[in-house]
Amino acid sequence: MIRISDKSRCCGCTACMSVCPHGALSMKPDVLGFMYPEVNPARCTECGLCDKVCDFCGRHEDNRIEDDRPLEVYAASNRDSDVLLSSQSGGVFTAVSDVVLSQGGVVYGAVMNDDFTVSHARADNAEERDRMRGSKYVQSMLDGIFRSVLEDLVSGRTVLFTGTPCQVAGLASFIPSRFHEKLILMDFICHGVPSPSVWKDYVSEMRKKGVLEKVCFRDKSCGGWKVHKETFRYADGRLIERETYRVLFYKNIMLRDSCGVCPYSLGNRRADITIGDFWGLGEMHPEYDDPRGTSILICSSGKGKMLVEAAEKELCMRRVVTEAGFLRKKNPNLFGPSRIYKDRKRFEEAYGRKGFLYVARRWGDMGWRYKAWQLKVFFKKMFGRL
Repeated sequence: MIRISDKSRCCGCTACMSVCPHGALSMKPDVLGFMYPEVNPARCTECGLCDKVCDFCGRHEDNRIEDDRPLEVYAASNRDSDVLLSSQSGGVFTAVSDVVLSQGGVVYGAVMNDDFTVSHARADNAEERDRMRGSKYVQSMLDGIFRSVLEDLVSGRTVLFTGTPCQVAGLASFIPSRFHEKLILMDFICHGVPSPSVWKDYVSEMRKKGVLEKVCFRDKSCGGWKVHKETFRYADGRLIERETYRVLFYKNIMLRDSCGVCPYSLGNRRADITIGDFWGLGEMHPEYDDPRGTSILICSSGKGKMLVEAAEKELCMRRVVTEAGFLRKKNPNLFGPSRIYKDRKRFEEAYGRKGFLYVARRWGDMGWRYKAWQLKVFFKKMFGRL
């Protein structure tokens, strides 16, 4: 029987709930909205399947990659300008999923719902797939998704599943090995998953300003793909740019506890393909660095490489060979987890007692502390020039 006494030992992937044949497990949220398994003792038969399927708490080898090791990756951008501009980075996901859909396969990925919450969904056509474009900086809900993937595989369909490294690993552990031939796993370079409850409350505050029509976690229209601002579009035509959520996100103060001990570094990933923002490309090959967005693309299996090669006609791909040390500096979450902010527990307690606006003022950009920090940075730059 799986029991979570240490919250950092659960990534919320739902593999344990999905594998239980008796429906003895359900996922329950904590104060920050992160889901954890809860056991119904009346239904549990102590079969141990939930413990066995947990990849996150499994034994992971120490596959650290030395800094002087050469790595071959790709810089990739979608050739279609509309796709590129509607994607967060280089539009690789669209090109790869186009191949799967054209072959009668199914795609799973995160979508933003009408209420601006984020969950995983299933798509077997381009229109449904297009909802999966763009980054969603919040942990997605996976209710019923793993079993749906298994049903598609059992029926003989190819499945492309995209998600965080821990979601991908959880699904890989849940799906029986005999079905893995038709399962293609794509993860991304993950900084960590922020709180669903904080995001929900943030949206609620912004809804007080009018009727929201569209929300974007990181809008390219604010200065390109390297600028991170969230935007809120209203029915009356207004566009409001904010950075409150970004500040909390990059402070690592509202991440899931497990993000601080994530075992899925480059050497331990379960994905066939890994994508992400190609930070540092401009220093190596400025001619490859498309200002509209460029993705790093890593193939970790023959299956992944074959799919990428099939998608190459839609992509402008450039082979890049660099040392692991350089990628580690520019893309640290490719090699290890984020360091959780020292006030993480205080943040959670304060959020539970005092709500979103308090923590946004205390640790975000809404209060005097953030403005004082900005002044300090400004004066430091000014004096540095003298």
